[in-house]
Amino acid sequence: MRVTVTEAARARGWAGWGRLVVALTFVVTLLGLGAANVALRASWNEVEDGVLWVAGPQGVTAAEVDDRSPAHHSGIRKGDLLIAIDGAPVETPADVLHALHHGESGTRLNYTVLRLGSSEVREIRLAPLPKGTNALYYILATVGMFSLIIGAAVRLRRPGDQATLHFFWLCLAFFGTFTFSFNGRLDRLDWVFYWADAVSILLLPPLFLHFTLVFPERPRSWLRATVGPALLPALYAPALLLGIARIVAVARAPMDARFFTSLIERLDRFEPLYLAICFAGGLLVLLRALGEVRSVTARRQLRWIVWGTGLGALPFAFGYALPYALGATPTLPMELSAVPFSLVPLAFASAT
Repeated sequence: MRVTVTEAARARGWAGWGRLVVALTFVVTLLGLGAANVALRASWNEVEDGVLWVAGPQGVTAAEVDDRSPAHHSGIRKGDLLIAIDGAPVETPADVLHALHHGESGTRLNYTVLRLGSSEVREIRLAPLPKGTNALYYILATVGMFSLIIGAAVRLRRPGDQATLHFFWLCLAFFGTFTFSFNGRLDRLDWVFYWADAVSILLLPPLFLHFTLVFPERPRSWLRATVGPALLPALYAPALLLGIARIVAVARAPMDARFFTSLIERLDRFEPLYLAICFAGGLLVLLRALGEVRSVTARRQLRWIVWGTGLGALPFAFGYALPYALGATPTLPMELSAVPFSLVPLAFASAT
């Protein structure tokens, strides 16, 4: 019997070490991907010609031309049919992207276009694509990686507590939202960053709202009633629908670039508002929880989270998410209003 107990204890010990190694490997891999994303963001300079090229019945056609773009200044007009770039035939919009990705700012390309039955050659000097505020991205990426480390540390310290698992997934969503960013290279690694960012942005709102409903421990009989089991899955339904819409848009991009651009723009404008709505709802739940909990420690944790959420989410909601959803073009003050949002994971870290 002693041998059996000893062997069982040893097996549990090995299993615990195995889970620890797997967890650490997972976290270190994610941190490595995050660091790679930051490095690529710093080194990659995407260029553009300023034209939305779409696949049509006759070939690749200019659907839209930016009035301030190099293509417009070179004489490219809406409806022009692109035949070749530097003598290389163009059969799909992907051929245009291939030519752009082999150029850099200032590179001159000769576009052969067909207009009203006559062929013309237009020289286009590529211009850098606006990248936004890189300093802002680096700040948020650092906060994201710090959030992942905190979430992993809390989980490893209390592996038997179910709340720490939920907290880890929430920190993982913060990490993906802040750290992963699509760069425009369109290689496999860049698509990994794109979908990791998209999934994180969609899961962060319901994960946060779900977390506020179950943490800290307090009387919540409604969760055991009929409405509870129906409400919790419903929290994630909008994220699922938005994710399906994005998958459809990306899948149809090679066939209908205009549909892709239109739908992606709408999703990009609505998702920050969805995030702001869920954080506002979670803030209300946390404020109510302050009057329900009796533990001194729980109240201290809630105060940190409430203050961090309020100071971070409200400027983001009214300074960026709402104006952007209503059609405003992002400006530097709007982008800077997202900086306080990084207080939210820092408040969670302080509460732990």
